[in-house]
Amino acid sequence: MNLPIPAGRYGIDPMHSQLSFSVSHLGISVIRGIFQQFNGALTVGDSLADTVVELDAEMASVSSGAAKRDQHLHSLDFFDVANHPRLDFRSTSISEAGSGYQLTGDLTIKGITQSVTLDATYNGSGVFPVDKSTHYGFSATGTISRSAFGVSYGVPMVSDDVKLLLDAQFVSPAAV
Repeated sequence: MNLPIPAGRYGIDPMHSQLSFSVSHLGISVIRGIFQQFNGALTVGDSLADTVVELDAEMASVSSGAAKRDQHLHSLDFFDVANHPRLDFRSTSISEAGSGYQLTGDLTIKGITQSVTLDATYNGSGVFPVDKSTHYGFSATGTISRSAFGVSYGVPMVSDDVKLLLDAQFVSPAAV
C-alpha cells in the first residue's frame, strides 16, 4: 500500500498542525508541551521506499503552559537550548503496519541522534476553502527515552519515557 496521495513534495501547514509531547510527573500526573515553531515536509515517491518525512522544531519554542517550567526546560538540565537550538527528524523508512504505517527515522535532540519508530496514520484529505488547496492529514505517535538523548535531569520527578505526537496537515508548498 502506497500513500494515497500524488507523488510530490508537500510542506507542513503550521497553522493546522501540532507537534507535542507528554511526560509523567511524580508518576501521578501528566505534563504536556508543544513546540510552537516547527517545519516539515513530506516527499512522496513512487513507493513507500521513495517517500521521506522531514521535521525540525525550534527548542526555544517549547511551551508547557508554565513560564518557570519552560525556562527550566530551556536550561542545561533539559534541552540546553543555547547550545542545541533544534530538534531534527528525517525518516529512513516507511512501511505498512495494519491499517497504518511504521515511520522509522533519525531523531536528533541535544546533538544526539537515535533511530526511533513512530506509529503513523493517514487521516484523509480535504480541500481548504480559502485557497482551494488539498490538504493531507497524518498523525504519528511514539515513545522515546529522554535519557537516550542526554535529557537526564538528575532528580527522579519526571519519567524517562516521553510520548511524542505529531498531528500534521501537508499541502503543496505554494499554498503554505
